[in-house]
Amino acid sequence: MTRALSPIAAAALLAAALGCSKSEPTLILEVAPADAVVSVDGYAHPGSSPHAIDFKAPGRYLLTVSREGYRDVEMYVTLEPGERRRKSVELVALGAPIAVDPVRPDAPDEPPLPPPPVAPIARPPLDGGSFSLHVTSTPSGATVYLRDPSEPNERSAGPTPLSIDLPRRRPTEVTVRMRGYEEHRRIVVEPARGSSVNLDVSLAAEKGTASPSGPGPIEIVDPPPPAGSRGYLSVNTVPWTAVHVDGKAVGNTPVARIEVSAGRHTVLMENRDRGVRRKKTINVRPDEHVRLSEYLE
Repeated sequence: MTRALSPIAAAALLAAALGCSKSEPTLILEVAPADAVVSVDGYAHPGSSPHAIDFKAPGRYLLTVSREGYRDVEMYVTLEPGERRRKSVELVALGAPIAVDPVRPDAPDEPPLPPPPVAPIARPPLDGGSFSLHVTSTPSGATVYLRDPSEPNERSAGPTPLSIDLPRRRPTEVTVRMRGYEEHRRIVVEPARGSSVNLDVSLAAEKGTASPSGPGPIEIVDPPPPAGSRGYLSVNTVPWTAVHVDGKAVGNTPVARIEVSAGRHTVLMENRDRGVRRKKTINVRPDEHVRLSEYLE
């Protein structure tokens, strides 16, 4: 007696007879820690590392890797038909320094966006308690120095954007410096309300002085970029925001590597539901990739 084939077996035999081949791409993603959550375009992928992610179609996908106590990592991956690729991601613990790989023009995928600054992790109270200081600057990447006004020496706290704990009931002198710009100095004290202070600094370009017979002070500025030159811009915020560049909507964060003309641009980040809004002026040099990462709460 002949046994009838199941529908699945019949379909497999038919595919083999017709010479069908698998065109769906697969990504093997190894993450550390192994129990970190992996999401594809906002949908969580079950299981733990290594994740074997089968895609229904080739294309460009947004991967997010997150775990409590670690900085989230977001990256884009573009997969070809039938491609089988292996990638690895290692999360960085909150409070640890971030190493960002330089952008390579020949890289097959977009590099991860720098994570937005986060609120400081819990630490033992400093002399009766502490409050949070969040420092951002335009341009970003300036160095923040802290000093107790009663002491002669200052210490470097790191580049902007920066989040750090300061002791309550004691003033702290905060200085923001960047080569080619005038330094910004301010005394920060414990806030009367709330538990944090947000310091947003717009650095002014240094000014030089001409000779006594000259016309007087002159401002040192970058030369205008060549006509038609282009650069790139990426924006990431907490919470998410709608992004406008020079008044034109470019999407919701994260906004990854959009092409803009070289020169100065105004970037507006706004979330009306959360009542947050921030505007920044950036300068994009030819072929430069400018990355904005903002903590708006």
